[in-house]
Amino acid sequence: MTALPPIEELVPHRGRMLLLDELVAFDGQRALCRVRLQRDSTFVEGGAVDAVIALEYMAQAVAAFAGMRGRAAGRPPRIGFLLGTRELVLSVDRFAVGDELMVEVAHVWGEDQLGVFDCTVSRGGEKVASAALNVYQGPIEERTS
Repeated sequence: MTALPPIEELVPHRGRMLLLDELVAFDGQRALCRVRLQRDSTFVEGGAVDAVIALEYMAQAVAAFAGMRGRAAGRPPRIGFLLGTRELVLSVDRFAVGDELMVEVAHVWGEDQLGVFDCTVSRGGEKVASAALNVYQGPIEERTS
């Protein structure tokens, strides 16, 4: 089994805006990422993070998926955009400091630029959030100005 690269090599986010801790699994159709909530994690207020932030965890897991595919083609991570979400379900109001969240994304449709992903966030083996994300990743462009 080949070791997976550090998450920093797969997504364009940096510093406090990189919310994922690691890519745990990737098989070409799915990616599984881990988030460990610490006291100093971005968006923690009063010892917890609002559950709606699960949407960003999902989007970054999609970025990790795209990063792995791009890496296989010799491309660096590219900026992507969340176009929309359908069927967002949040089973909890907040995530607590100390929680370990597993974020799974499954490629449903699309090619290089447009895509749809089914996403889930689990805590302790229980699904606590889910959504379908529509995403766009633009072509690599060189600036001429």
